[in-house]
Amino acid sequence: MKKTFTINISGIIFHIDEDAYEVLSKYLNEINRKFASSEEGREIMADIEARIAELFQEKVNDIKQVITIDDVNAVI
Repeated sequence: MKKTFTINISGIIFHIDEDAYEVLSKYLNEINRKFASSEEGREIMADIEARIAELFQEKVNDIKQVITIDDVNAVI
């Protein structure tokens, strides 16, 4: 049994397992650090998160409702 988290990406709620959460969190933090100093940094992060949310929506359905590390790696 794996621990899961509920996250909000671009206004959409997802359930994500612990391993996937750690990888996604690290990825988003790295991107945020890279763009934090630019004027468009916020907008870039919002666009990236929106695209991640779109791709995650394609990965879940009535049967599969948790984002896995494989899903995160595919999106990254």
